[in-house]
Amino acid sequence: STHMHDFLDDIRWVVADLQARPTRLREIVDTPVASIGASDAAAAGMGGVIFVHDQPSGQLHPILWRAPFPQAIQTDVVSSSNPTGSITNSDLELAGTIAHHDVLVHHVDCRERTIHTLTDNTPALAWQEKGSTTTTGVPAYLLRLQALHQRHYRYLPRLAHLKGDYNVMADDCSRLWHLDDQALLTHFSLRYPQSAPWQLCPLRPNMTSSLISALHT
Repeated sequence: STHMHDFLDDIRWVVADLQARPTRLREIVDTPVASIGASDAAAAGMGGVIFVHDQPSGQLHPILWRAPFPQAIQTDVVSSSNPTGSITNSDLELAGTIAHHDVLVHHVDCRERTIHTLTDNTPALAWQEKGSTTTTGVPAYLLRLQALHQRHYRYLPRLAHLKGDYNVMADDCSRLWHLDDQALLTHFSLRYPQSAPWQLCPLRPNMTSSLISALHT
């Protein structure tokens, strides 16, 4: 099948890449935490917050990010009014965790470092922990993207569950689309003040494109 040919192509790529760059120990064994954060996603978009640990000073630098989903994705999400959609909310949450990792590695050197991400979506957490799925649907395409991303940027991701009631900062990033970027930063500064100022970091267009492609399989 087409899927099987794609899987074999991925394995060939990994074999060739391993010959060029062996995996180092700290890519598979926990090291002191480089960051901790939380992500969230809804039909309108995804977003999250990241607290980066500065090793010399011990200070935490707060980052927030968000990215809207295009209308084609929004209209294909399964809901009570759209039971025949092909994308579930858990698929969007999984995409959000991958976007979260991409924002982080492009603002902090995460090579051979452990990063922690929290999510309130249990299917996305289970998929990320296993790194695989038994189907060839949307999660499989997203996990392929996560695996290649992790290999390229050489970080070790750890994920854990955060109750939805406590995931308010990431929820604000994924849902407050009536606020422009500056208004969102003001909202975070007033509601979630930190010792260092909040920094808004965009998701790269290339990653946005890759995630949309994966959601469309």
